[in-house]
Amino acid sequence: MPRIPSLRSVRTLLTILFVGIAANSLGCANGEFRFGDPFDRQLTLSQAQHRYTVLVRWNEFQKARAFVAKDNRDAYMVQMKRLEKARFTDYESEPVELDKKKQSATIRVTYTLYTASIPYEIEITELQEWTREGLTNDWNVVSTFDGLRQLASN
Repeated sequence: MPRIPSLRSVRTLLTILFVGIAANSLGCANGEFRFGDPFDRQLTLSQAQHRYTVLVRWNEFQKARAFVAKDNRDAYMVQMKRLEKARFTDYESEPVELDKKKQSATIRVTYTLYTASIPYEIEITELQEWTREGLTNDWNVVSTFDGLRQLASN
């Protein structure tokens, strides 16, 4: 004869299930709560930063431009012309420095690359300053590169 679970074990199971669902529904990443975007249509900071950095690493500057703050997009493309002939071999991101209000973050990324005129690997550093309006996940970057003059002189 099958054993019928007691009312207490059913309550315990339902409590555990409810707590698990409630904890999972908060959906926090890098201090972000997505109450305004329950279907996760926008990227979290870590997702946006990773996608942007990978696009730069693969010389997809036009696609990376979509992550750049609208006011800085033209200057960004001028800056990236120096990297058009570069071949990236690696990159490394430092930990995120998130402000207390969780509306801006700074990330330093070091790229390793070479060009036909510089047949050995060099490193350039990008300072990514990410911002967002309110608690949305619409993160935009202002990018500053250090070391681009090495490429311009060769």
